[in-house]
Amino acid sequence: MDDVLMRLVPELFEEAERRYVVLKQISLHGPVGRRAVADATGYSERVVRGQVVRLEQNALVEVSPVGIRTTRKGERLLVGLAEFFRARQSLQQLGEELAERLGMTEVRIVRGDSSRQESVQANMAQEGALLVAGLLAEDAVLAVSGGMTLALLAKAFPETPLRLTVVPARGGFGERLEAQANAVAATIARKTGGNYHMLHVPDGFSPQVIDLLRREDANLREVEALIHRADILVTGIGEAQRMAEQRQLAGEERELILASKAVGEALGYYARADGSIVHCRPNVGLTLAELANVPEIVLVAGGSRKAGAILAMAQAGVRGRLVTDEGAAKAIQKELRKTEETDYGNKNRH
Repeated sequence: MDDVLMRLVPELFEEAERRYVVLKQISLHGPVGRRAVADATGYSERVVRGQVVRLEQNALVEVSPVGIRTTRKGERLLVGLAEFFRARQSLQQLGEELAERLGMTEVRIVRGDSSRQESVQANMAQEGALLVAGLLAEDAVLAVSGGMTLALLAKAFPETPLRLTVVPARGGFGERLEAQANAVAATIARKTGGNYHMLHVPDGFSPQVIDLLRREDANLREVEALIHRADILVTGIGEAQRMAEQRQLAGEERELILASKAVGEALGYYARADGSIVHCRPNVGLTLAELANVPEIVLVAGGSRKAGAILAMAQAGVRGRLVTDEGAAKAIQKELRKTEETDYGNKNRH
């Protein structure tokens, strides 16, 4: 039916898409001025002014002296519209190709390369937030990791009232306070009116210390039980060397990761390009083996420089719904084709 209407009244959908893009930018940056929205969308201020008037008439945004911001009605509408407008983008075909080749449930791609333009990371995080919000159900348990992309995802999370329980997926250490999993969980819980539990066990304690803490701390046992029955996991993927430095790993651990030629990292696991795990820090939370028991996994990672890391972790079994950007997607596609050509050449020689 949508295709029929698009052919009959194409200008209707063009207008709807403009309004959707403006609404997304207001949600991401609000309270924000019209000029800033115009700069972010590439539309003229006159076009933005007209769209804002119509959005305000439909109670989707509020205009005040401090700027324009989305209403709760507008936030809820964004969640419903995200899938429809994503399906109309030309990058959908590339996403479908990568989903099949990486073993992902789906791959969503936003325009740009966050390795070259910081604003792309925020757009990618918002796309991830809208995806997660659309998957959530009442009384769900949501487990989240840390990192700047996840912090941006939490900030962009639409205000959708749900009886939600949010927990950190693992303990954290060495990251900026607002990027730690505890802070990400607290922000999402506030946006949804849900509950959150904090995990006070840093990354890197010995297994013996972790076992002692489990025996002595009933709250830790309660939080860990929630983590292990998560309905949705949301995590980022990092470059192995960068994450080893950011998490302040000991010198011998960093040397091991470097010598082992680790490429990617997720949930404290460091993997080579072929997906083999070379190092894992002891921690409380989800293990790689447990991912198969999590009904929904959302991975949010992008930037052309992270292509190898995303590929490595997919090979290691970290798969689900991937939200990435054009830079990473095209670099992954190029790497997959290069591997195919090498395999084909080797096969012919034999």
